[in-house]
Amino acid sequence: MPQGLQHTAPPRAGHEARILDHLRRRGRASRGEIATALGLSRATVSTVTGQLVRTGTLVVAPATESGRLGRRPEVLSLDPSSGLVLGLDFGHTHVTVVATDASHTVVGSGTRRFPATTSWTRRREIAVGMATHVLATTDRPESLAAVGIGVAGSIAGRPAVLEAIEATFADAFAVPVRTDNNARLAGLAEWLWGAAQGATDVMYLRLSHGVGGALVIDGRMRRGPRASGGEFGHVCVDPAGPACRCTNRGCLERYVGLDAVLAEAGADDVGALLAALDRGDDRAVATLGTASDRIGLVLGNVATVLDTPRVVLGGELAALGDHLVVGVRRAMSRHVLPDKADALDVRPAALGARAGALGGVALVLQDTSIPLPGAPRPA
Repeated sequence: MPQGLQHTAPPRAGHEARILDHLRRRGRASRGEIATALGLSRATVSTVTGQLVRTGTLVVAPATESGRLGRRPEVLSLDPSSGLVLGLDFGHTHVTVVATDASHTVVGSGTRRFPATTSWTRRREIAVGMATHVLATTDRPESLAAVGIGVAGSIAGRPAVLEAIEATFADAFAVPVRTDNNARLAGLAEWLWGAAQGATDVMYLRLSHGVGGALVIDGRMRRGPRASGGEFGHVCVDPAGPACRCTNRGCLERYVGLDAVLAEAGADDVGALLAALDRGDDRAVATLGTASDRIGLVLGNVATVLDTPRVVLGGELAALGDHLVVGVRRAMSRHVLPDKADALDVRPAALGARAGALGGVALVLQDTSIPLPGAPRPA
C-alpha cells in the first residue's frame, strides 16, 4: 500500500462504536448528553443514533414532562435484551447478588447471610446458588454476558482467594468473571448511579466492619498498580496507636470501623446508636464526634492534595445521616485550605446495601472488551 494511504473504517462506524460504548458504560443518556460527553456535534449524534434505533441496537424511552420547559429530551439506552450482567458483593457475613440488563435496569436481586466463620469454599457455594436463583428470576437467563464480583479486604495480597472465586463462577456460568475490592466497587456504583452521579472527581468512604473506599479522578476509578487505590482505612492517624490487621499501627479503621464505634458508644447496633444520637446521649455524641474528627482529618488531607471536594459516605454507619455528614464536613473544613472549605460537598451514599453488588455490575459494564451477546459491534 503506498505511503500515506491506509484503510480506515468509515467515520460513522467509529462514531457508532463510541456511542455504544458510552451508553454501555454510563447507561441512559439524551442525544445532547452524548454529544457533550463525546465531543460530537448534535447533528452527528442524531444521525448515528437514529440509525441505531432503526436497527434495534438502541431503544428510546418515552419523553416526559419536565415541569419547567415542557417535554424532556428523549433518552436512549442499549436494547435491554442485548445481555444481562450479574454483580456480587462478598461481605464479611453476607453475599448480595444483583442482575441488570444492558440498559442498567435492575431485573433481579437477593442476599444470603452466613456466619463470619464460614469457609471460603462454603461462601462460594452459597454465592453460586444465590446467583443461579437470581438469574432464573429474569426473563433471559441465557443472555448472561459476565459476572463482576466484589470481595472485602485486600485484593493484591489474596490471589488464591480471588482465583478460586473467579474459577468457581467461570465454571458455573461459562462467562467472563472480573473481581475487585467491594468497597471500591461500591464507590464506582455511587459514582455511576448514586450520590456521586455526574461528579468528575469524588472520594468514597465505606464505613463498615472494615473501612475502605474509592477514588474517582477525572472520571476514572483509581485502582493503582497493586489494586490498592482508595484504602482510606489504612491511613495512619496515630503512629503510636493500636496495631492494625495490616501490620501497621494507628490506622483509621481501628478507630472508625463499625465494631469500634459501636463498642465505644456502648450501642448494640447502628439503630441503637442512631436513637442515642437523636436523644443527645453524651457518650454517643462524643464517640461520633471523635470518629468524625478522625475521618475529617484523613479526607481533608486527601482533598487538599487532590482538590476533590465531593465526598460520599457509605457502609452501615452512613445510616447515621446528618449526625455523621455534618461532623465529617466540619472536621474536613479544618484540614483543607481556607478557600476550599466552602466547596466541600459531603453526602451520604444513596444505593444502600446493594452498592457493592451494583459495583460488580459496573465493573463489567466499564470493561468494553467483554461483549454483550445481543449487542452487535459496528463493522
